[in-house]
Amino acid sequence: MNVLRDRKSRLLILAAALFTALHTGSGWAAESAESAAITESIGTYTAGCIRNASSIPLNGEGFQVIRLWRQRYYANPEMINYIIWLGKMVQEQLNAILLIGDVAQRTGGPMYDEHGSHQIGLDADILFWQHPIALKRQLTTIERAHIFPQSVLNEDETGIDEFKWNVKIGEIIKIAASDKRVDRIFVNPFIKKRLCKTYPDETWLAKVRPWYGHDGHFHVRLKCPLESLLCQPQEPINMFDNGCGSELDGWFRADGRVKSQPSTGKTAHPKLPDECIAIMKGVY
Repeated sequence: MNVLRDRKSRLLILAAALFTALHTGSGWAAESAESAAITESIGTYTAGCIRNASSIPLNGEGFQVIRLWRQRYYANPEMINYIIWLGKMVQEQLNAILLIGDVAQRTGGPMYDEHGSHQIGLDADILFWQHPIALKRQLTTIERAHIFPQSVLNEDETGIDEFKWNVKIGEIIKIAASDKRVDRIFVNPFIKKRLCKTYPDETWLAKVRPWYGHDGHFHVRLKCPLESLLCQPQEPINMFDNGCGSELDGWFRADGRVKSQPSTGKTAHPKLPDECIAIMKGVY
């Protein structure tokens, strides 16, 4: 019900904007007629595509894109603006650097490897590692090609390795989650536990969700933009529960390790929306 209400709200806002443009003589309506030039996220985060995706700048204030050979640096403009904003914030406030990993392919859609999501240009992986060279200069293409997430867990995966943990990590996630565009941020359960201990009772923690893996990077997921009418949002999270209680405890076994990920039994990718077929074939 909340999802339907959210979609209706976006339709009403866009309809109002179009009505205003038509009756004020602005050029917005004429520009909107060129729908082929508009970027749109279509479907769900785990079954969708992107119409007219834009590429993320490979370098910016406080961020650099890595592993360019994978060509997964395409996104909805909402994500691009968010990355540019976040990079600037962490550089100015923390003297930190963001290494941007996978976002989406040029047309979105499934990647057929480690990702189930990253299909509509509103998911982005950001490494925890504060690369010492990247803090000083732009990395070369070859240097970027060989950078991979570095886990902050100990060898037994029973907790955080204090030699790998950087206090900037928590501050970066805090800044990242505090933005209203963010729907969720996924981190390893041990990292969620550390954040709960460091930032007790802070509301932004509700957006930070424990999930398997994510011990070397955090995964930012943005809300569906108003302009993407075919984007299907997730159910909103409960912002009155920071997720630091029994929900988090349920992720751990009696010996303190994270419970094994249950098998879903699914082997096929979810069906994509009909609109995505032409987009992914390049004939839209």
